[in-house]
Order: sequence, then C-alpha cells, then structure tokens
Amino acid sequence: MASLKVGLIDGYDYIALRLFGSLAPFFAKTFELDRSLRRAGLLVHPHLYAARVILAVLVSFLTALYIAVIIVLSGSTFTVKVLALFLTILAPTLTLAIGLLYPSLKAEDRKRRVDSELPFLASYLSAMAIAGVDVMRALERVSSLKVFYGVRREAQMILRDVRFLGRNPLDAIEGNAVDHPSSYYRDFMLGYSASVKIGGNVIGYLEAKTNDIFRGRIEDLKIMSERLALYTELYIILAVIASISFYTFFTVNVMSPGAGSAGLTQMLLFSFVFMPLSALLILYLVDRAYPKTPIKLAAPQAMVLSYGAPTALIATPIVFYAVGAHRVLEGDPITSDLIVASMTTLATPFLAISIPGAYAWLQESRRARGMGESIASFLRDLVEVRKTGLSPEKSIIALSTRNYGPLTPVVKKISSSLLLGLDVEKAVASATKGYRNWVLLATLRLLTDTITLGGGSVEALDSLARYARGIADFEAELAKRLRVYLVMPYIGALMVAGSSMLILAYMAQTMVMTQGGDIAGLVGPVALAISLGATLNSWLMGLVAGKLRNGTILAGFTHSMILTLMTMTTIAVTLRSIQDIL
Repeated sequence: MASLKVGLIDGYDYIALRLFGSLAPFFAKTFELDRSLRRAGLLVHPHLYAARVILAVLVSFLTALYIAVIIVLSGSTFTVKVLALFLTILAPTLTLAIGLLYPSLKAEDRKRRVDSELPFLASYLSAMAIAGVDVMRALERVSSLKVFYGVRREAQMILRDVRFLGRNPLDAIEGNAVDHPSSYYRDFMLGYSASVKIGGNVIGYLEAKTNDIFRGRIEDLKIMSERLALYTELYIILAVIASISFYTFFTVNVMSPGAGSAGLTQMLLFSFVFMPLSALLILYLVDRAYPKTPIKLAAPQAMVLSYGAPTALIATPIVFYAVGAHRVLEGDPITSDLIVASMTTLATPFLAISIPGAYAWLQESRRARGMGESIASFLRDLVEVRKTGLSPEKSIIALSTRNYGPLTPVVKKISSSLLLGLDVEKAVASATKGYRNWVLLATLRLLTDTITLGGGSVEALDSLARYARGIADFEAELAKRLRVYLVMPYIGALMVAGSSMLILAYMAQTMVMTQGGDIAGLVGPVALAISLGATLNSWLMGLVAGKLRNGTILAGFTHSMILTLMTMTTIAVTLRSIQDIL
C-alpha cells in the first residue's frame, strides 16, 4: 500500500514537472515559496511544489468545468446553471488558496509544537552542557527520543545537514534556526551558535536563556488565556444569546396566525446544523490555541470507541421503543411525556459515549493531578541527598520512602528496579510504563540522560530541579487562568433550556387568552424541537467546557454528562407550565 502511494505521488510529480516545469520557477518566485517552505520545514523543492499546485489548480478547474457543462446541458433551472458556472471559478481559486496557505499552516503547527517543547530542550541542553556533554551529542540523543516530537524533528534536520550534506554543526544549527517560525527557538539556537563561535560562556548563556524562555512562556499564558476568553465569549454569544434570540424568533414565527412549517424547519436547522458546527469551530480554535504535546491519549480514546459506540448503537433503538418515543413517528399528539421520552432517546447515545469517556479521564486525571509539583519536590530533594556524596541511584533509593503524592508509585518502582540491579534507563522505562503525562515522561527522560550521559553531577541535577520548578509554576498558572472558563457553559446550558421553554410557555398562554381554542398542534412541535436542540447542544457545551479547562475533549465527557442531565431536568420541570396546553 505504501509503495502504491509513493508511486502515485511520483507519477503526479512527473506529470506536474513535465507540464509546468518551465512555469514553476516564476510561480515559486512570485509567491515566495522558497522561504515559506523553509519556514514550514517541508523537504520539497519550491519548483516542484509550485508545479504540484499548478497541476492541482488545472485538475480542479477541468473537473468543475466538466460538472458545470453536464448541469447546463441537462436543462436545469437558470439559478442552478449560474451556481454551476460559479463553481467553475470557485474550485480552482480555492485550490490555489489551499496550495499557497498550506506551508503557512504547517509553519504555524511547527511553531506551536516547538514552543511547547522548547523549555524541555533548553533544560536538556543546559543540563548536558553542565555535565560536559557537547551539543551535537545531546542533539543526537534528542533526535531519538519519542517523548518529543517538535524538537526531535528539528534535531533530526540538523543532524541530516551535518551527516549527509557535510555542513559544519554550528552552520547546520544556524541554517535550521534562521528561518524558523518560532522566535524563541530561533533566538535560542542562534544565540548558542554565536556564543560558541566567539568563545563565550556557553553554560552561562544556556542557563540564562533557559530562564528567559520560562519567563516568556509564562507571559504567553496571558495571551493564550485572553484568546481562550475570546473564544469562550464567542461561543457563549452563539450558544446562549443567539440560541435564546433565534428560538424566540422561531417560536413567534411558528405560532403566528397563518404561519407555515418554515419556522419549524429553520429552528431544526439552527439546532442541529448551525449550533453543532459552531461548537466544532470553537473546539478547533481552542485546540489551535493550546500548547501541543506529543503524547496522545490513545488508550482512553480507544475505550470510548470500544465500549461507548457499540453501547450507543445497541441501547438507542431499545430505549426508543421502551420509552415510547416511536409514537412521534406514528403521528401521535405531542405531549409532555412524549417530549421527555424523545429527549431520553436522544440523550441515550450521548450518555453511552460519555460514561466510558468520563471514566477514562477520571483515571488519567487522578494519576496526573499535581504531578508537576511532585516532580519539582522530588528533584529538589534528589539534589540535597546527592550533595551528601551518595550516587544518583542510591539517592533515588533513599528518597523512595518519602511521600511525593502521585509521583510516589513511580519513585518506588524505580527504586525497586535499581535494587534488583537494573540501570536507570530500564528502571525509569519500567516505572513509567502506562503513564501518559507528558511532563512526567519528559522530566524523567531528562533525569535519565543527566545521570547516564553526564554522571548525575550536583550542578546538573540542580539545574534540572530549577527547570522542573519552572514547569510546575507554568502548569499551576495555566490551571488557575483556565479555571474560570468552566462555569460559563454550565450557566449557558441552563439559560438556553429554561429561558426558551419559559418563552414558549408565555407565548402559548398569551395565545390561549387572546385567541382561545386548541393550540397543542402548534405548541407541541415547537416544544419538541427546542427540547431536542437544547439536549444536543448541552452535550456539545460539555465537550467545549472540557476542552477549555484541560485542553482535551476527553475531559469534556464528564461535563457533557452532567449538562445533558441538568438540561433534561430543567426542560422536564418547565414543561409543567404548558402541560395543560399540550
């Protein structure tokens, strides 16, 4: 399969160069693809990339033109023909825009990943320098560490230039950093190269620059929290203010004398298309704003898919018939009981998916809570014990009797493995097996290499302890700033559910007093649409809340479960106000 993919790419490149090889240099120069590709870290020649984009534009244009010709010749309406012709222009334009924007998006992703891991790289190089390990050997080690992603790729690119292109190591470092999209990384690596070239105090530079990086990351938290605040306010405007406003408008529209079903259709589109798309957009924006780590929660996500999805598929039709929600499809009058049954059916797959997700996150968060602070305390104690003259291994064994909160099981396992004669590398690998906390894995990786490559000197360990404290402070500050964003989705979900139903009740009672007669045929469908829409969007609000608070959708399943149940309860209570009308 891989060879087929490579063959297709090679064939595409061959056709692109044959057709547009002469045009590609002009195209690449016009749009400055050379620098864009270097910033993105894409290992492709600008002329080849330009030829690829031009061919893609041509293919999209011919495809759109072919479809447009078929539509025009098929005798469609004038509006459809105009849209088909518009598609012919839009398709190649979008293809060109995507081709030109792709390097910028890759550069932004490269920047975010390196910025997230740069404090660890700076700490690592500083500790290795104190231990007497040269930077090339340290970069060789970084290039093989799976606990990193962004800086590992940078190290691999530097080593490629040295080994295969024969460049001087310092020139390779400068070449990698000079056009890098991360200003922190660029300044750090260029400053290191300059410090070595002029014979300056490299260790002093690394330590000072590392401290600057940590201070800069703390400052970046303010920008990130402001951005998240903007996204939260935007979502609250869409999910709460817009929902209440549109539900009010649709309710008035549907219940107005002589109104058709257009208002109800618009309400359903708003609830089940516009609002979910808004939630997905906010989740994407929040994901872009959060620092990236190479650790993926694959096992918890697999638990959601393995247990939640099959349970949802099996339970939903059973609940659908058990609670009587199928009567909606049979045309029965929509009563309050039928609305509650329909909400229960809709909530069933969401709850089935949320329960294993919430359990998986509970297990992960329980082991990770307070881990940064525990690591900082452990490393500080390790430095003090190391000053007594004990070896690094014996120092760890001596500390295994102390309580370090969530880190205690890890320290005990490392100590037990060391007592059995295993080296530090294997002891740490065995103790951290199954853990997905990136701060834990990265810090212990630094500690392992500080001991195995540098001998675990007091100075190197002290440097590592100071940087661990900086990481712990960073985590604490991040958690404090994001805590406030958890409350707003809860308030918003309750406001949408309660306010929308109360407005419907007021409208219904007003119509009964002014017009009289039976209006259940109008109130029932509107109440059902509002109830189902609020149930769906309360579940999505929970995912947004978890993403805002912890940076992962997995953390949102608990909030989704709570918000869904709260919304259903609120609607069930407010339905009593229109129970006599239904």
